[in-house]
Amino acid sequence: MKKAKGSGISKTVLILLATALLILSASACAGDNGETARKPGGQAPDARQEPGNTRKEEQPDDGKGKVSAEITQTSLLSWEDSIDNIWAHGAIEITNTGDVPVKIGDISISFVGSDNSILGTSTMILPVPEIIMPGEKAYAGDSTIIEGIDDPAEIVNMEANIDFDETDSKPQLLDVRDLKIIESDTGRLKVTGRVVNTSPENADDIRVIVAAFDENDKLLGIYTDSPDVTLAPGKNMGFETSYPVIKVKGFADKVKKLAGRAYNWKFDF
Repeated sequence: MKKAKGSGISKTVLILLATALLILSASACAGDNGETARKPGGQAPDARQEPGNTRKEEQPDDGKGKVSAEITQTSLLSWEDSIDNIWAHGAIEITNTGDVPVKIGDISISFVGSDNSILGTSTMILPVPEIIMPGEKAYAGDSTIIEGIDDPAEIVNMEANIDFDETDSKPQLLDVRDLKIIESDTGRLKVTGRVVNTSPENADDIRVIVAAFDENDKLLGIYTDSPDVTLAPGKNMGFETSYPVIKVKGFADKVKKLAGRAYNWKFDF
């Protein structure tokens, strides 16, 4: 009888021990599952959300190249005309320093006084060409009357800003040849030359710019023109322009080089 009783107790102990082991094992499993749930993001890792794949999707240029345009030269001129108006002329050279074509948008030039104030501005300035291919240049500029001062020497600096975006378009470029700067007996300056349509399409909205440089290739100023003519492929036409006005004494003598750019402007739908 004692043996039977002892045997019953042993069985009971074994059952209790087995039950305890099962409970401990279940708790451990639950603890492991809880650790996985506490990983960053509140969920188990997913192959579709690996950081490497996400970074590839977020590349902004998708391998197309750098989008960049810089103002690489500026020129500031100032003078007083025969009726005591004070004028300022600002010109800029823009270079595509990136790997893809860029389209130049808004351009503004501000003229700065000796007290660092803004004396006047020129806006809605059009570059030629409007679309610049990598490594190529465009030019822009304007002249304006400056009010509130009596001496052109009070204009001491200029500030220029450009806006640009990447584009898939290409400009319809034209050739500019036979450039010459002419000064009349009254001191009026004009630039003459030829525009040649070297493209395979008609050019019916031609924009021309001529940049003037000194003997060190320093930009001095610009002239622009918009001939009212349709130029067929292979055809050329002469042009002359004195716009924008430049009446700085000795300007023509300083000009040692003229560089022309022209293109056919097209409405961007």
